[in-house]
Amino acid sequence: MIIGGAFGPTGAALVTRWLAHRDLRICRVWTGWRSLLTGLIVGLVCFFLATVVAPSLALVKASAYALHWPALLHWSTYAVNFSTFLGGPLNEEPGWRGFALPRLPARYGPFWASVILAPLWAAWHLPLFLVPGWNNATPGQYVLILLGISFLLTGAANLARFGVLVAIVLHACFNTSSGLGNAMMSGLPTRAHEMWIYTLVVFACGLVFGRAALGKCGTSAERSGVSGILPASGSRQ
Repeated sequence: MIIGGAFGPTGAALVTRWLAHRDLRICRVWTGWRSLLTGLIVGLVCFFLATVVAPSLALVKASAYALHWPALLHWSTYAVNFSTFLGGPLNEEPGWRGFALPRLPARYGPFWASVILAPLWAAWHLPLFLVPGWNNATPGQYVLILLGISFLLTGAANLARFGVLVAIVLHACFNTSSGLGNAMMSGLPTRAHEMWIYTLVVFACGLVFGRAALGKCGTSAERSGVSGILPASGSRQ
């Protein structure tokens, strides 16, 4: 049921596109090898630093050398299965970063585009808080976490010229990041208020790492041909 329901953002994008233009071209899948690799490489590095390394360093009462770095070499640490992509990335991203994100910067600018999209993305997940053990964060903390992740995804999507494949892969990486962090910190003493430390570190890193790419978001949207998909302001939509 969760996997089926996760198609909601993409379904909404398809309906909106059909009502506006009578076609179903909601996102760009392929924007070229150079854009794809640039977005993936930069995005993966930033995600690894923001969601695994920085939180682990902030949480443990030990030096960086005490972290279990060799755990990253074991495939079992990544816990990749069918839900890694079907638990949200493949279902949601054509709607979030494929359809909604490229259209927001033209009206609100890249920074506020990320700020607007993050709480909508978080609110979409609110029913899952009724599932025991789904997440250790409070709804407020979850919004801040997704705001930081939203900056990272916007920056990577910009570098990929809004090719949705990059957003799908990075969303999947975020879904597995907690397992990586737990493996690196296993058995080590941690600080109090763990969830707040994790939340603030991810938010701060997302803002810092995503900021550089955000400034070029509008230009990339124009180059990718996305900005002209919807009618101009003032026309009927």
